[in-house]
Amino acid sequence: MSSIRPLLAIPFLAGIAAAQVNPFVFYPQDPERQVLTCTSFVGRPDVANAGEALMEVDTDHFRGVGDANGPVFLFGVYHWIADEKLSTVETYDLVVRSAAAAGPGPDATPAGELLRITGLSTPPSTNPARGTWIAYDGFGQQAPFVVLNGFAPQLGRYYVGVGLPANPLWPTTDGHSLFRADLLNAGTGAVVGENHRAGAPDPTWAVRPNGTTFSTPWSYVLGPFVTSPNLHVGGIDPTSNRLGGPGANLSMNGLFPDVSGQPRSDGLMFRVTDNLAPFGIALLGAAHGFQPAYFEWALMGTLIGHCHVLEQGGVITLGAAGMWNGVTEFSVAMPGTLSPALMGHDVAFQAIVWDTNINLAEWTNAQAVHL
Repeated sequence: MSSIRPLLAIPFLAGIAAAQVNPFVFYPQDPERQVLTCTSFVGRPDVANAGEALMEVDTDHFRGVGDANGPVFLFGVYHWIADEKLSTVETYDLVVRSAAAAGPGPDATPAGELLRITGLSTPPSTNPARGTWIAYDGFGQQAPFVVLNGFAPQLGRYYVGVGLPANPLWPTTDGHSLFRADLLNAGTGAVVGENHRAGAPDPTWAVRPNGTTFSTPWSYVLGPFVTSPNLHVGGIDPTSNRLGGPGANLSMNGLFPDVSGQPRSDGLMFRVTDNLAPFGIALLGAAHGFQPAYFEWALMGTLIGHCHVLEQGGVITLGAAGMWNGVTEFSVAMPGTLSPALMGHDVAFQAIVWDTNINLAEWTNAQAVHL
């Protein structure tokens, strides 16, 4: 791992228009709209060795990411590259993998490799300093998009990320790594990072060239590009400074909050983002856990995606709010208001973003909160 020092932020585009897609990034803060104060270190999946850094999208936690009325469409990968020497071009791959047939983690066999685009590189630069490239990597002409069957049993999990070649110079003089937020149990001494409750699983995985896999105790500024809007749940723990600033932890603290009262009693908020309808209206709903996917055919053409929070009595409505520059937030439970009696329960949340200019609405992904 390499510590965070002041970095020169240099975004670049690679075959994708940022305003036409949404990166589904599972990270404590929103890298598109917030200053990141939670990054523990920059790191690689297997230190200086070659390896794939993969984000896990698991239907135990998320439903409807990239949902286009059934199929899941992925258009590329968003990631933050930390480069120890900008003047040296770094190469990497884009990777999409299916889940291993037995056990947790990705399928590291050739059959499990749903997509690999090789030979991508950072832009040329004459700057010898350390810095970062913010990469908007579209899949391009080799595979304009990846289509996954959103209701297939084998899609209980899939994995999206980047492959890094070995670089023995990293981190002392050169090399490519990724921005990450360490879990509390990472054992790295990170002061800021994730703030989940005890026992939460790792959210990312690594694949070595020899086919071995292992989970990694951090989240990356990394995720697939989709056209559907995003919903992220934020956990609020006023006793913690793991975020490095004010606000809610939008990833592991929202997915695995601690409401035990011993001593934590986390609150919850919700953040809806959409680059495609930046001034739309968001409507938030909930259910007692994920429900069977439901599509209202009568609204075909005006409502895109599937609902995962429709119970027999209907969706539990939590509110509506206007979007501003592609984001809005809902405050649902202040710290100290969720009873310890709720421990062990799963609650699912999902929103609709309605673009009033074209009268088109779209479901966000649904996300579970494991209380």
